Amino acid sequence: MTLKEIASLAGVSVSTVSRIINSPDNSFARKEVRDQVWKIIKETGYTPNLHARALKCGKLPAVSAPAGSIACILGRSECLEENPFFEQLARTIEQQALAYGFPVRLSYSLLDVQDSVPEKIRHTKTDGAIVLGRFRSDSIRFLEHQYKNFVYVGRSAIPVKCDQILCDGYEAAQTAIAYLLHCGHRKIGYIGETHHEVRYCAYLDMLQESGLEVSPQWICDCPQNAAGGYLGANQLLKHGHLPTAVFCAADVTAIAALHRFAAAKIKVPEQLSIISLDNIDLSGYASPMLTTVSMPASEMGRLAVKTLIDRIEKKHTLPLRTFLPSSLMIRKSVVQQCCDPISQKEVVV
Repeated sequence: MTLKEIASLAGVSVSTVSRIINSPDNSFARKEVRDQVWKIIKETGYTPNLHARALKCGKLPAVSAPAGSIACILGRSECLEENPFFEQLARTIEQQALAYGFPVRLSYSLLDVQDSVPEKIRHTKTDGAIVLGRFRSDSIRFLEHQYKNFVYVGRSAIPVKCDQILCDGYEAAQTAIAYLLHCGHRKIGYIGETHHEVRYCAYLDMLQESGLEVSPQWICDCPQNAAGGYLGANQLLKHGHLPTAVFCAADVTAIAALHRFAAAKIKVPEQLSIISLDNIDLSGYASPMLTTVSMPASEMGRLAVKTLIDRIEKKHTLPLRTFLPSSLMIRKSVVQQCCDPISQKEVVV
């Protein structure tokens, strides 16, 4: 399979395919075109000629190109479309893996293999896998049976002896709540999952440490997707007495909540401030633009691929845990409140 053949199947030019594959921020062409090109690459088994690429760049590769492939697996989401953060992460993994000569040949959700192993998994041989996001404890046996080498990528560590690429969700949530406190907010709600969720734990801990009320009517236990954001906003609206700010566990949840509050004529941030986590592309285009804590998806994806290939090639044997930092992105969805200080303890943003 060549770039010309991929272009023909996708109905685009060869240069378009090349730019999609090599786009550093996955922004070239429309999303529908990008998805179609990557689907064809995955299904047809395209692998770049690394030797030819090196010659074109004016240098010879030190070793022959490796021959292998990997799988990319969702832990607790059914599809990438419902989680834009993991979608961005998965696309970075596809690009980086292709560049290394270990293309992604298989993508699926662990939710699809609860009862049986689908035919495509049994018959698609891969050298390792990258798992995106937490997964159920009963999936560990499946992963260990199917893959000698796998890397976990997520917001909190898991009790499994495997390589892990992490951006601390608890610490990122602390940063978000600290910023709300810094802006004077004392009545803070939560939209997201609560069971075994480090972001919710950070929310509770920060409020309790600051001597603030944790009001059950401001806590909305909802899926961390668009539907959950809409549902959580609805729950808050039904109670009538809104907090001054809401922390959403994910940007996709926050953006859906923004739409629901706008429909209810609640002005953000004048009447209600909203902050969340991830910094997905859409967060900068929301109205108002979303203040969020950025999780470095591209860096996590690139490092996950490098770590997995090193594991496959036996360049390390001990299970590695690599932590990447998050960062606060101040935009327009949080407003300064005027109120009395909550304690003598300084809030650090």
